[in-house]
Amino acid sequence: MTKDEKASDGPEARDEKETVVHRRGFFSEGFRHLLRPLADLMEQRFQGLDPAVWEKLVDESSEGGAGGSAYPIQSDYAPPPIPKYLRPPGALVEAEFLTRCSSSNRCVQACPVAAIRLVWSSDPRLNGKPAIDPEVQACVLCEDLRCTRECPTGALRPVSREEVRIGVAVLRREHCLRTRGEDCRICVDKCPVGPRAIDVPPAGAEITVKAEGCTGCGVCQMYCPAQPRAIVVESTG
Repeated sequence: MTKDEKASDGPEARDEKETVVHRRGFFSEGFRHLLRPLADLMEQRFQGLDPAVWEKLVDESSEGGAGGSAYPIQSDYAPPPIPKYLRPPGALVEAEFLTRCSSSNRCVQACPVAAIRLVWSSDPRLNGKPAIDPEVQACVLCEDLRCTRECPTGALRPVSREEVRIGVAVLRREHCLRTRGEDCRICVDKCPVGPRAIDVPPAGAEITVKAEGCTGCGVCQMYCPAQPRAIVVESTG
């Protein structure tokens, strides 16, 4: 045995080796400690499992390892429902709109009041599609509805102001200032359509929304002074 070999077995070397072993033992014990709750949970989940079911799970797991899937996709799987956004005037029904819209941004650029914005979403079906948020800026039903004429794919159809159906205003009575005795009629006065969409009946205290005449432009919601808003536009798509 050489001098160096003897030195490698000296007290310092042994201490170093023991330190390494202790560290390994520490980490091993730590991992066992962390995994014990998971192991206990799995044991509880599978305790008393019918042998035939267990064999089926094992077979499916083996198929997954061979290139299959241990968690096969259900045949009745359906994608999650699409959230309902308020689309610009003249929009096709939602499913067709999402298919036809190319996210060209031309409707956004055409809007004179910047009411149209592109939606940012992790859902590729919705990402980059135009929508209107009355809390930020409502549609003002401009005379020529340029957004509908600038759309290059037909996702927005040219319509008249009377034909616009972005959504419908819904009164939330519990928040309306009129229910507290205040003579507020801002939503009525600001509506670009007028009494055919929203009004205060004679000798009446409650705002009346006429769904058949409402365009869903959102002006009433944008100007409503109540917090939370006493009138909001909901999508009908």
